[in-house]
Amino acid sequence: MKTIYKIILWIIGLSCFVLIYHFFDPTHSDLAPKCPFWLLTGYYCPGCGSQRAIHCFLNGSIWEGMQHNYLLLPSLVYVILLTVAPRNGKLIKALTSSTACWILFAVFMAWWLVRNLAGI
Repeated sequence: MKTIYKIILWIIGLSCFVLIYHFFDPTHSDLAPKCPFWLLTGYYCPGCGSQRAIHCFLNGSIWEGMQHNYLLLPSLVYVILLTVAPRNGKLIKALTSSTACWILFAVFMAWWLVRNLAGI
């Protein structure tokens, strides 16, 4: 598939995602998927609250969104950096190194424990 078609598909997909999460509040919608881990165990996973946070971010309520999932905004920044960084540059090598992967793993595991033990 040509690069231009991939870009067009990404733009269409991202636009649909943004429109859906801007106008439909997952807190009050039965259509929003529920976290299977939370449904089975009653504990939050590292991603719980992300849908509500994205809805808040898209409606300008950054602090309220952060309160739904404190790790989402830094994760989004990381993903954006991965997307826009030059493929052979130093930044992409640093972000995808084994050390970076282990640090990310440790942060996500710590967040998972803290949010369930502290009730965040």
